[in-house]
Amino acid sequence: MINKDFESKSFNRLERVRGYTKVNKRIDMRAGRITDQNSFLVGNLFVTILCMARILSIAILRSTGLFLNDVSRASINITTMKASPTTAKISGQLLTVVPTRPSTNPQVPTSFLWDGGYVKTQSPIPGTSGSTEHVIIVNVPGFLMEPINPEPTFIRLGHDVNSDHFLEINGGQTTWQVPHDALVAACELLWAKALEAKLPLKSIACVNPSDANSFPYQLSDGTSAVISVKASNLLAASEGKRITICPLCEAKVPNMRSHIGQHILCALSNTPENVSLKEPVGSVLPCGFCGRSGLPECSITIKVPANGPPVWETKCIYQHTFKYGFAETGSKNKPCRNVPLKCALCHPTLPPEPGKSTCRTPVVSVDAVWRYNMVDHILNGHEEYSVPGHRVSGVALLAVVWENIRLTDLEQTAARIQKEHWQVGQEGDKENVPSSGSRTRKRPGLESAASLPSKRPHTSVQPLQFARTLIA
Repeated sequence: MINKDFESKSFNRLERVRGYTKVNKRIDMRAGRITDQNSFLVGNLFVTILCMARILSIAILRSTGLFLNDVSRASINITTMKASPTTAKISGQLLTVVPTRPSTNPQVPTSFLWDGGYVKTQSPIPGTSGSTEHVIIVNVPGFLMEPINPEPTFIRLGHDVNSDHFLEINGGQTTWQVPHDALVAACELLWAKALEAKLPLKSIACVNPSDANSFPYQLSDGTSAVISVKASNLLAASEGKRITICPLCEAKVPNMRSHIGQHILCALSNTPENVSLKEPVGSVLPCGFCGRSGLPECSITIKVPANGPPVWETKCIYQHTFKYGFAETGSKNKPCRNVPLKCALCHPTLPPEPGKSTCRTPVVSVDAVWRYNMVDHILNGHEEYSVPGHRVSGVALLAVVWENIRLTDLEQTAARIQKEHWQVGQEGDKENVPSSGSRTRKRPGLESAASLPSKRPHTSVQPLQFARTLIA
């Protein structure tokens, strides 16, 4: 278990050789007993978070060095090690682990067993085209680690693992295991500590394993076992990459705006989702790119020029470019029309001055409202107006405002909203979708000549010429 009943190893041999030091390395001999219950020793196991190809994941390591104020130590007090800020650092070798197979009994959790191996990487040999493979060793700050006390287990007694995966263990009989849910909890805890310490993303150690299947750790079905979606998305955004993992359901999607729009419509209509949401949709004016509420970086502005499409701006890390005209219209393949809009009630168009046909107004950026948030915006910000299906009393909405909040049949069908819960229309409102019989039927190419209108010969008509007699 993470941080529960942690016990230090009994390193009697270390006590006998604690004065040993490498050349040009300083070691502090004033440390207390290295078998102290509150001390972390060289050789103990710990977990931390590492990056690999814009993915942040939990990692299990065996400590190989402890440093406090750049002085090598045989042990460090755990409280001192984990304090923030701290000058404590720890180095360790990255271990490989094997997941147990899923059990039919939901009470039996998935665990990860050490297979006796280490994650390795390739290093080029200077002056040659060759490379050599060595164990990955990383250095992490003390506050970004959690000691673990894994549970010993017998490999031969486990029916949920393949004993052939543990050939590197001496004797091949015993190893240790860590529960999957404990690693998930540790990953969330360490990422929260990194945010609290305002640790730059580039300060988190990055690894490049030779075998991509060895790290990040994987479940038996090949999917990533323990990753931080929020941190991974931040890593992608910091490198200018488009984020493709939904922050709400953690699905990989090609169009975040359209995908999040489906989540928002389901939440607004109380329609059950087909997938389990890791995080609910924001309850107050959710962002159209990430579905969250109240984040300063998700505020959005819009500038509407006289000619050309509107220009929007936001600092949401999930933002991506899209063609405004196509997104505002929607289509059968992409029915979501959730785009930022300029509220015509907050920023009405002024009438022209006397004697002029138009009124030229300066083009400036104003606060935008996402289309799917427009109803709530009017209900709370413009109480003098009525809203069909929400507020009966009040002034009827202008046609341009109603068009901004109207949902199409395609949008509501794509979101699986029951028809009895569809948006209530305004009087005189018509769906702006052509019916199946409204198109002009094309004439078949092999239609008989008799059915075609006959061509009339063109008669060339010349103007009459009149001879005139000039009378002198």
